[in-house]
Amino acid sequence: MDDQTENEVIIINKCNIVAGKTSEITISSVRLGRGGGGTTFNLTTYRDKTMKEKMDERLEFVGGFRLPGKITVSSRELKSIYASSPQAAQTFPVKSLFQARLDEHARAEFTLTFSQRVTASQRLVISCQGEGAYELQDSDFIILGTTTIETTVERNAAGALVATLMPGNPDTQTALQADTPYQVFMGVRPKDGSNTWKFETTDGPGYPTNTNDGNTPGFNPVKKMTLDVQAQRSPPRAVIEVVLNVDRGGANVKQLLIIAPPAFIFPPDDCGDMCQAGQALGSTGRKTATISSPTGEALTKLDGLRIKVQTPERDPVPLDWYVEGRGQGAGTTTGWGEGPGFKITQMLGTTVSYAGVANLQGGRMTFTFSLDRNTGAQIAVEPPQGYQLSCSSEGALAQISLPGGKPDCTDDPLTLMLNETLVSGDYAFGIAADMPPETPAPNNFNLIIRDREGNVVDAMYGIPGKNIVPLKVGAPTLSWARSEAGQPSLITVGITFEQDTDMVKALLITFPDNFIHDIQKPTDVRNLNKRFPVAASTDWADTLHTDRIKILLDDTDDVTTILADTYKFNFPVLVPCCTQADMPRNNVWYLSLCQSRSCRKPTDTTSVLVAFPMAGFNLGELSPETLRRSEGGSMKTTINGVTISVSAGAAIAANL
Repeated sequence: MDDQTENEVIIINKCNIVAGKTSEITISSVRLGRGGGGTTFNLTTYRDKTMKEKMDERLEFVGGFRLPGKITVSSRELKSIYASSPQAAQTFPVKSLFQARLDEHARAEFTLTFSQRVTASQRLVISCQGEGAYELQDSDFIILGTTTIETTVERNAAGALVATLMPGNPDTQTALQADTPYQVFMGVRPKDGSNTWKFETTDGPGYPTNTNDGNTPGFNPVKKMTLDVQAQRSPPRAVIEVVLNVDRGGANVKQLLIIAPPAFIFPPDDCGDMCQAGQALGSTGRKTATISSPTGEALTKLDGLRIKVQTPERDPVPLDWYVEGRGQGAGTTTGWGEGPGFKITQMLGTTVSYAGVANLQGGRMTFTFSLDRNTGAQIAVEPPQGYQLSCSSEGALAQISLPGGKPDCTDDPLTLMLNETLVSGDYAFGIAADMPPETPAPNNFNLIIRDREGNVVDAMYGIPGKNIVPLKVGAPTLSWARSEAGQPSLITVGITFEQDTDMVKALLITFPDNFIHDIQKPTDVRNLNKRFPVAASTDWADTLHTDRIKILLDDTDDVTTILADTYKFNFPVLVPCCTQADMPRNNVWYLSLCQSRSCRKPTDTTSVLVAFPMAGFNLGELSPETLRRSEGGSMKTTINGVTISVSAGAAIAANL
């Protein structure tokens, strides 16, 4: 080679070229041109190295070879099916934050730039190569420039995607501009192992028109983990223990991120062994915690992990839990998984009863609940806005079936501090309540049972309240003549109407469990105020069922008015036999004002206007009215036609 060789001009001396005979010259170490395309050669021979006498020449020879253009991959990303779905953050708020997993449908996205123009009907061939070659899918293929490029796509025998660009158009048209970025999207199924990506455009069997030489590196999809979540009990707003069983799916896990459902909270001071409460997960608001070895070693046993979490008031949506396995350093995800969670179990047997009479003062409100543990020591009630509850004033608290002596209590917030621990069983209690002028929104009560340390034992959130009705009526009264087990007693129920009303068609008096009436003849039910408009017939008291009595109003006219006054009715009942244990746990009587004669129980919402709960009595307990009337002297009462005199403080003991 001559010393004058420079740049694109090569001078070769002593070539031994013979006229009429083919000569072959090989030139090595040639740097190919930038950008690619067709090649043009000029070939001139001279007599000697002085290059003064020209012998032969061939100019503008284009029959050599075509140099492929360069495909530059400026960006690449592998997105999970959740991250690539429309409105991913709304549809999959948590899963869209995670990386794509092995053997799970994903979306590969590349930004490509071609140094050579690509004409219509050329083909873009994409292949993934190596031991971890991905499965390419032709169903989700898109090429996007300023607009979507029309393509038809198929997979060849080698598994590569072959996209024909602008099919059916003449090759004089441009499909892809040179030096212009295009985005390529395709569905893939990632596999384990190393791989590279190859992109080529071609117009035939020869050299490609553009290529990246297959040197674009692959991605790093993560392992698929599985998660099982278990909880023995899950009352609302309680700190409980949760057991996690994690299958790491072969991932190397040095730190495990736990993502709880919405509204769950990891206690910041103690969420379990090797557990540290963390921050919320991005915009999802879900609380997180991490489990990691104090020595920094990999976590190899992920079964039976015990953590603590505080439950929300009610079931969140959704209930799923997530775990993310991490390697060494921040952001080094090695796998992730999800598992179904558990529902919040509200306390069983929980009810609230009261008469929703607008602006009623000092009405009785009763609660029932069923406890499955032996650690209850405090009872808290959270009412809706507008209700005023009290337990501290004289007569405001009715223990009904709460054990021990009179509890200490506070009115705001209403809390009972019991002096005897609640054991597993059914309970009822009553408090005084002032009603709001109208139904609040929301109209839900919360009942929380705590232990002596203030930890939630069980609770019920969202107990539906009663509708507030614009009636002018006072709280009813309940009195009894005697309270001996298995003996008859005369029950008196009274109520005051503060203004005339024509909304009531019947009064329904419902007994607690195990109480039955002892009515032998119609006259055993007595109307103590003849102004009350009972039905005209002698059967104005419906005593067909032994657990209730219904006082029927006169229906001779379409409208019957109850005049403003105080009305009382009495009737005989049998007290349950034989010990206090036989008395009902929910020892509550009900007086219901019915707008229809068809009412059968206090909870008949279509026929009952309001139902007043009245705390019942225990064996041997004197009624307040008996104590008031007997104070300072004797009292007379009548049971089944027999008049009995009782001295102050004495119980009725006549054998009737």
